[in-house]
Amino acid sequence: MIGPLHIASRDFITRWKSTHRFHERNTRRMEAGLALVLCLSIVTVAIYGDEAIARGVKLIARPIYDFFATITRLGESGWIFATCAVCLVAALALRYRGWGKRVDAMLGLFAGRAFFVLSVNAVSGLLSIAFKMFFGRARPRLLDMVGPFHFDMLSWKSSVLSFPSGHTVTAFATVTALAFMAPRLGSWLFVLAVLIAASRVITGAHYPSDVIAGAALGFATVIVMRRAFAARQIVFRSRESGIEARGAGLISTAFASVIGLGVKK
Repeated sequence: MIGPLHIASRDFITRWKSTHRFHERNTRRMEAGLALVLCLSIVTVAIYGDEAIARGVKLIARPIYDFFATITRLGESGWIFATCAVCLVAALALRYRGWGKRVDAMLGLFAGRAFFVLSVNAVSGLLSIAFKMFFGRARPRLLDMVGPFHFDMLSWKSSVLSFPSGHTVTAFATVTALAFMAPRLGSWLFVLAVLIAASRVITGAHYPSDVIAGAALGFATVIVMRRAFAARQIVFRSRESGIEARGAGLISTAFASVIGLGVKK
């Protein structure tokens, strides 16, 4: 295990040091405009929608509440980190076992993708915690006591760590990362992310503006990190037409060769 891990670490460090500059067409201006729209949306929803919606969800029928209370668990980062770590270690451990170059390449790609998902969750999670502590926004359960705009800045108390929604950050960071690597699953993955985000409001854990901010933070983290990885040809690569995932179709074809008649060396 030490051998494959050492090789993977050395290759990653080497690639990370060799940055290639590139420019995506018209993306920077579009991203700036989108960021402005999101900021305005967060403020508008906070002013005109947060309190009314927070009070309205208290009237939701119990079966609906129970359904979203189950859905919301999918936004917990612990199982995502564990899954990514297991996939990463397993893929590296199985490399160079004499199954052929195609399988070794597939395992390397799979490990890289697992590492990317793990990385975006780690970075977005740390940013989420930093924002939560900085703003110190009171959660909806304190609505009747302090109102929707109470801020206890630089606080560690869970009751005032509402902005942004950490579960939503995790959900959108994960599904955006997966969607960039498996575009065919994109629509279904984002439906799941939206359900997780909605669950945070319906269960009374967050205001709507909290989940919008969480979705924006998770999505933005992936965009920035995807660009950084592509500049180093890790997991992604840059083309004239934009950024694309490396090894498209490699995992499915290599896996099929393993479970089929055998691996071609």
